Amino acid sequence: MSDSNGVRSRNSSFQATIKSLSMTQLAFVAIAAIVSYLQKDSGFALALIFGGLISLAGTWVHAWRVHIGTEAASDGLGIDSSELIKGSVLKFITVIALFVIGMAVIKLEPLAIVTGFVIAQMSFLFTRGYAARRKPAQRG
Repeated sequence: MSDSNGVRSRNSSFQATIKSLSMTQLAFVAIAAIVSYLQKDSGFALALIFGGLISLAGTWVHAWRVHIGTEAASDGLGIDSSELIKGSVLKFITVIALFVIGMAVIKLEPLAIVTGFVIAQMSFLFTRGYAARRKPAQRG
């Protein structure tokens, strides 16, 4: 297996992991929103969904930067760690900005937003986060 095939294999594995993580986040938030709608009201459920989408947006922003950082590996340069740091910073900024929009601009219920965010973040426990699904091939 050549280096470019190994990188392509890791990228497709990474994309499958992100897809699985996103679907798990959406499922957890949807179940929580249904329960909160039945127990509380539609406003709480809507704010909970918004909180879950904040987590999902942060996941996608970070995954995008991780993907960019690993593309350098196809050139034989190794993973670009500056892209990984940029991804973490952009994720943090995105999450904070969306919390501010949800709480201050849209005026959704803060407890529901935080609850939705936490529920979506819990999906990392069930999908291995950004970890690859299989080990890369050994060289040599």
